[in-house]
Amino acid sequence: MPVSFVVISCALIFAIPRLPGVFKGNFKGLGRSSTRAIEASLIRNVIHQARFLTVVPQREGNIKEEPVSEIQTRRALQFDWALNKLDNSVRKTGRIPKSLLLKVFQETCRDGCPGSNQTLLLLRSCGALLPEVLSSERTELAHMIWDKMKELGAVYDTSHYNALLKVYLQNEHKFSPTEFLARMEEANVQPNRVTYQRLIAAYCNEGDIEGASKILGFMKSKDLPITEAVFSSLVKGHARAGDIKSAENILSVMRMAGVEPGPDTYLSLLNVYAEKGDVDNIKKTLDEVDKTEGYLMDRVLMQVIFSLAKAGYPQYIEDIKERIRFEKELIPDMMNLCLSLVTHGFEDISFHILKTYNHSSPENVDQGSFFLQHCVNRNMPMSKLKQFCNELKEAKMHSAPLVFILRCALETNRSDLAIDVMKAMKEEGLPIRPHYSWPLLVGFQKEKNLKGVFEVLKVMHELGVELNAETYTDYVFKNFADIETACAQMKVSTSVILFAPVKH
Repeated sequence: MPVSFVVISCALIFAIPRLPGVFKGNFKGLGRSSTRAIEASLIRNVIHQARFLTVVPQREGNIKEEPVSEIQTRRALQFDWALNKLDNSVRKTGRIPKSLLLKVFQETCRDGCPGSNQTLLLLRSCGALLPEVLSSERTELAHMIWDKMKELGAVYDTSHYNALLKVYLQNEHKFSPTEFLARMEEANVQPNRVTYQRLIAAYCNEGDIEGASKILGFMKSKDLPITEAVFSSLVKGHARAGDIKSAENILSVMRMAGVEPGPDTYLSLLNVYAEKGDVDNIKKTLDEVDKTEGYLMDRVLMQVIFSLAKAGYPQYIEDIKERIRFEKELIPDMMNLCLSLVTHGFEDISFHILKTYNHSSPENVDQGSFFLQHCVNRNMPMSKLKQFCNELKEAKMHSAPLVFILRCALETNRSDLAIDVMKAMKEEGLPIRPHYSWPLLVGFQKEKNLKGVFEVLKVMHELGVELNAETYTDYVFKNFADIETACAQMKVSTSVILFAPVKH
């Protein structure tokens, strides 16, 4: 670029009225904020502004009020149901399980008349609130919801396009901002300040300062305010364009424009250093913030840890982790960080953080359950699962980890894993109950897979488990025309007489 974009930024920004220092004087108190409240507001703020949908009267001819239509009433009830389901999950855990989101989505589709705010709620749930789902899968989920809701008659406005933009940014989805604007224009939907802010962020994610400058200039021509969100994006944009110095100078430009750097700006700068593995500047920035502003929220430090892991610098994570105050209110944040790390293949880092938190929460003996369940869901090999189980048991962070992952395997129909877990339990002298085989037998029965049924019976026999009459009558014999056929085939297929030790 012939002219530094920082200079261009200054020229554009100073043409805009000075903005209040939102964080000035208040930054020290940010450290106690609960992320659960912040993330919950993501959903609540959408809905609480839309309660009018249940009471808006329909008018015909003269000013005559008519009863609220059945469709409006149904939409309002659907909306409240969906809100309560998703909002409760966010407030309790800071996240939304994919299964819950899909359930709400399917219920909406089944009823067939999605409202505007209900659709918005579904879209907004497809980003950072799904830490157990890969970013690419979250974006696919958002696209599926977008297409299906449109098919069912949903009408999209600026807020829906902005929600989709935010999902793209949170999921690091690559897309063309110009094509996105063209889609909005084609749909006769006008972009607003938030749209432009997020398009700038999209350009900056790719280090495209020229594209960002065009949007910034357009915002200036429309007298739209330049907020902290824009500056935070510019920090990342300059860094990804290879100009670290300009990225650092953005903070000075902000102050000159009357905008105080807040947590988002510092997070953007810290992530810039994390992507480069520049731990010295990370420490320097954190120390400067401690002296001048108070301290950064622990959730910011957790995101820096995630950035270091993704960038391939796990050796520096301990330096950041030791600055985090692992207090009780941080449980949802810590859990979601661990889940995100496992999702992206950094299970060892995740486990290290989990064990650190144990020191401040000794009363929870099974606090590793969420971690083990996600490892099972991510198809972790048995060798790795057993390692985690052993360490959790030694650290007194779980009372029965092997039994727990057996349950997870059975609930997710992972028959091979379930058998491996039972073998590991046998090696450790843990009791194996006949009913552990029931979910496996039911699964193979549904598939009409006799070979699978025989394999389960054989494994249980090898493990020394004497199956009771209930197991055979309810879960085995139903696969055959009669008991005689069942006994004959079982003897031939397993090469052992399995029916003999049946307990009554």
